[in-house]
Amino acid sequence: MIRGVVLFVSIILALRMGRSADRKHSGKYNLGKKSPIFNDGARQNVIKKQSSKGTLLHWTRRFFQEKMFHNQHFNMIRGVVLFVSIILALRMGRSADRKHSGKYNLGKKTPIFHDGARQNLIKKQSTPNYLTGSDGVPAGMTNVKQPGGSLTAAVGDGKKDDTSVIKAIIKHVEGSTNNKVFFPRGEYLVSGDIAISGSVELHGTQSGVAVIKASTPYAIRIHNASPVRSILLIYLYFDGIRVVFEGDNQGPSSTSNITIESCVFFSSASASQSNGRKRQFEMIELENSGVYKNVFLRDSGAYGVASSFRSTVNVSVIGNVCGLELSKLDWLSSKVEPVSHWRDQKEKLEFLRTRYNLKSDQGYFNSCLYDQCDKRMKIEENIFNGSPNTARHRDHAMYLKGFDSMNVTGNYVRGWPADASGGIKARNGKNLWLARNYVDDTGILLYSHENKKNKTCLHNGLKNVVIYGNHFVQRTRPGRRDSSLSYYEPHFVGDDENIKYSANVFQILGSSCPTQFTCIWLTNGNASQHHVYRDNVYYGTPTPVKLQVRRGTPSYEENDIDQEIKNLYNYSAYKLDIPPY
Repeated sequence: MIRGVVLFVSIILALRMGRSADRKHSGKYNLGKKSPIFNDGARQNVIKKQSSKGTLLHWTRRFFQEKMFHNQHFNMIRGVVLFVSIILALRMGRSADRKHSGKYNLGKKTPIFHDGARQNLIKKQSTPNYLTGSDGVPAGMTNVKQPGGSLTAAVGDGKKDDTSVIKAIIKHVEGSTNNKVFFPRGEYLVSGDIAISGSVELHGTQSGVAVIKASTPYAIRIHNASPVRSILLIYLYFDGIRVVFEGDNQGPSSTSNITIESCVFFSSASASQSNGRKRQFEMIELENSGVYKNVFLRDSGAYGVASSFRSTVNVSVIGNVCGLELSKLDWLSSKVEPVSHWRDQKEKLEFLRTRYNLKSDQGYFNSCLYDQCDKRMKIEENIFNGSPNTARHRDHAMYLKGFDSMNVTGNYVRGWPADASGGIKARNGKNLWLARNYVDDTGILLYSHENKKNKTCLHNGLKNVVIYGNHFVQRTRPGRRDSSLSYYEPHFVGDDENIKYSANVFQILGSSCPTQFTCIWLTNGNASQHHVYRDNVYYGTPTPVKLQVRRGTPSYEENDIDQEIKNLYNYSAYKLDIPPY
């Protein structure tokens, strides 16, 4: 500020000198009046009223007025004096900056950078430590670090074993009217399973990060010890922890209302080969439950399955992310709804990557979701973002079998091969709506397999299936059966009924003639029960795609699909521009 004042006064005085000379000049060279530097009349008046008597500048000005004003070189000299005055003022300011060490330590000034460099500096200065600091405790919750009464407090430093403390606090509150437990920011090390026996809510901090960390990755669970109802896990970070809820063979109604929301599953340490393959999250024989806005991460040391569901009723899996490249997360904070949630989550994921030295490629999934014998299930608006770098056998982004009344809509799928191990696989089920999914360089694969184990939930073929409005992108293997929309019945035992294909779009990249490729394949089965409509087209054209039928004659339906279906899915597929791994 001082430097600015000195500079300002010096410039004003220099300008004042020039204008005074102009006003008083009446000699040989009448230069006329100069236009004022300032447009602000008030500011000019202030300058005019300033007195410079008794100053060196005053006598210098008189000298120029009386002795040199009639000189034909006056204009040039006056310009030089003005220029030198400004340079000296600037010089004075820089010297003061370099030498300043007085009482008021202003510290280093933020340098002026090119935009990219300055942004990086700001990011480094503003990145918080989400594991340290304090959090306000929401009303009505028991703080694990200050539980009160005779309960021992958790430490949350990542070194002290907090297993027994957390178990005692949960046991104390579960099933009561005050059953909410709050985990402030910190690392809570656990060395054994944490069992839940009654209704309870476990809340992590929203402003920071609360990590529950396994001493042995994927060997420790948070689970229910008996049939339970009304469980909530929210805003928690599970480091090598598996979360499992099941009805214990007492039927789905015995365990219900289980909600897992806005949690992150990852591992900061390498797991053993046997533990590393274990599933991060499971729901078995329960009902009326939900899995919302969670993130599942796996690196090359823990290749396996994210989530698994079996014999559930009325479970929703909505808005989750499976697999991320942690060095490229900008898209996550601007393209995914709700934006405010994912913007905060992006910053915390970047913090986790640095804090735990996580590998950037966190997409090592055999599969993101297994479903078996589930009823009335919704799988909607999830991002299945597998890594193409696994070089291992894959078992589909989603593997659905034995389903009854299932909606698979608005999901984004990429990173699985364009072959028989990739994409979305659905087999031996009924009442499936598979609509408005964006499938990037992998396929949608329908199967009717032989029921060798005589599972009662496996339908003999497919029944009442609608494949509508999905967007396929084909790059690596365009026009192949396994990279497209296909049905396959390898055992000739399926009994299919009422399968409809409509409004699917096929975008084939890298070809000057995309219409040469076959996009819908029907192999074996009863072709008369597979209804393919003419609105299945090549991207950007009205041209119906080529259809390949084995054991039947290729043909399109002459009429349109039901208007009710069109109305139900009157929106676009969930397209995202995610950078490659």
